Amino acid sequence: MKRSLLPLLVAVGCGAEPVLPPLAPAPVDVEVRVEQTSVASGEPIVVEVTRWTSSDWSLPPVGPVAEALQTREQSTDGPSVVGDRTRVVSTFELSGDDGSHVVVVPPVEATGPGDQTRTIEPPPVFVDIGTPPPPLDGLVGPEGVPGEQTHPTWALAAAGVGAALGFGLLAAAFVVVARSKSAPLPKPAHVIARETWAAARQTTTDDHALALELSLVFRQFLQAVTGAAMVTRTTREIVDLLEGEDLLTPELRLRARRVLDATDRLKFARDGGGTEFFDGLETDFLAVVDALSRPVESEVSDA
Repeated sequence: MKRSLLPLLVAVGCGAEPVLPPLAPAPVDVEVRVEQTSVASGEPIVVEVTRWTSSDWSLPPVGPVAEALQTREQSTDGPSVVGDRTRVVSTFELSGDDGSHVVVVPPVEATGPGDQTRTIEPPPVFVDIGTPPPPLDGLVGPEGVPGEQTHPTWALAAAGVGAALGFGLLAAAFVVVARSKSAPLPKPAHVIARETWAAARQTTTDDHALALELSLVFRQFLQAVTGAAMVTRTTREIVDLLEGEDLLTPELRLRARRVLDATDRLKFARDGGGTEFFDGLETDFLAVVDALSRPVESEVSDA
């Protein structure tokens, strides 16, 4: 049984259009998977590139590349038939100096029946050799909570006295605050996303920096709405999650994919940019934000 996010959909989708079932798998596709995104110094990065084809579609062999890393093909598994598609899995090892690297599978052109063509651009993958990935602020999970520590008896006694005094001060402060004007409610995720992106467009003139900002704002919004660590996921993983949970209609999933893919290309391949480029991405970005926005709570008027 599929893990469900129906409570989330009820909370954020009141009045939204009905959710449609997931789309059928693409007739031709390329998937990139990394066995481990962080390895010890001297260890290789193992990358699997899976080519999917169906009907009369065909794909040329493709492999990953990364600046300053050497690529060596290890094995090829297939072709094998899975459902209505044929699968070929090629495994590669990338090795080189310690540091953070970006693994990219160059765009590949697929050919199909009736002279059809389709250009597939797999999203990049971020890996580290000999260097742990930097911590992300605000994403500390249970594994980041320190273990139990022992404290001297005098420290526990002092803590008890401090707690008692603190409680008294807190009670007094509560009375004062209760008599004052109520603090404003925190801004919803969709408001933060809109305001942050609007400010970035007004103040950021460099296309590359603007693409970085849009990519981060979009991922942070999706993370706030779904509860999943979207900031650390690749474009492929984000799209798969949205499709698997039926969070968006097929049209809106396509819009989300366009934002993520286009910002990836500009960030890593310097492909794209300009006012029209960002106008189009903004339209897609805001459409997804609107679809996943929580209902706006009515403001409480001042007494």
